[in-house]
Parts: sequence; C-alpha cells; structure tokens
Amino acid sequence: MGLKFGKVLHLGIVVRDLEKAVKIYEEELGIGPWKIESASPFFDDKLVNDGVGLNIRTAIFRGEGYEIELCTPTGPGVFQEWLDQHGPSLHHVKLESDATYEEVVGMAERTSGRKPYLDVRWPDGKPLVAYADLLEETGLLLEIGADQ
Repeated sequence: MGLKFGKVLHLGIVVRDLEKAVKIYEEELGIGPWKIESASPFFDDKLVNDGVGLNIRTAIFRGEGYEIELCTPTGPGVFQEWLDQHGPSLHHVKLESDATYEEVVGMAERTSGRKPYLDVRWPDGKPLVAYADLLEETGLLLEIGADQ
C-alpha cells in the first residue's frame, strides 16, 4: 500500500491579476482577508530548479485549517510558464500527511518517472519545498515541505 494523505491544507492558484482576483474573492465570494506580498525577498537567494529566485507575488488567505494562495508571475519561471500553457487555474495542492519530504518526492518520481516540477532549496542545497509532479497521472502538483 502507498503513502497516506488526508485533508486539503493548501490550494495554490495561478492568476493573471492578483489585485483583481483578491477583490473578487473578497467582494463576490466572501473569502478574506488576504495578505499580499512579493515572494522575491525570501526567495532571492534560494536555489530554484536550475536557477536562483522565484518571480511571483502572492496573496494568502488563511482559513480554519486550510489556506488559499493566489500566485501571479512577475517574471520568467514556472509560474509564468504555467500561465502561458494553462491560463489562470489551480496549480498545486498540499495535503495532510505524515509522510516525509523524501518519501513523497521518491513516490512521485517512481510513479511518474519525473523529477519535481518545482524544487526549491536553501543556498546550502538543503531541500525547502518541492512540487511533486503527478500531473499526468492524477492531475496534481503535490506540494511537500522539507519540514514535514
């Protein structure tokens, strides 16, 4: 039997216009408040796939036991590529699990034959977060933090 996962903890959604999306979530859907920030300062020195830094702005809503993250690209990278290929849409999901980072990344690589879609590491190379690529098999990019 495989690894076990539970409830949805986090949804990552790529949007074109962060402020417009937040306004709709708040005024039309009643979901808020949101914290809007640039991810750049935190990620400026992080190793991301084959480069350094992550070009996104985010808005995060923290609900009771879950969060929604809206992401909009501010430059080249996986989020801009996603927007170009798929348009605004659900991007990644984090599920409750007792599985370790290594177990989830390993399971996804065995299952799909692919490395993580996104691999973020500290400057010393230690893993920080990854999006395990199960898109073809399950429709999911599965977020896994190295602290799990």
